[in-house]
Amino acid sequence: MKTKRIIYFLLIILGVLIMGAGENYMEKEYALCIGIVLLMFGIYKSTQVWSDRNDGEATNNKDQS
Repeated sequence: MKTKRIIYFLLIILGVLIMGAGENYMEKEYALCIGIVLLMFGIYKSTQVWSDRNDGEATNNKDQS
């Protein structure tokens, strides 16, 4: 479970780095496109992990009451 969080965090960081410094290695438009895709994918997947965890905690709290 923790490895997924690390991978998604690394995707976010990689997306930001490509957006910022990618124009040194490729055309600026391609760097921005690839960076935004990686950034948005990392954010999307990490919010799914957080919402799954919060749903599980809410279910456990209802069962205990």
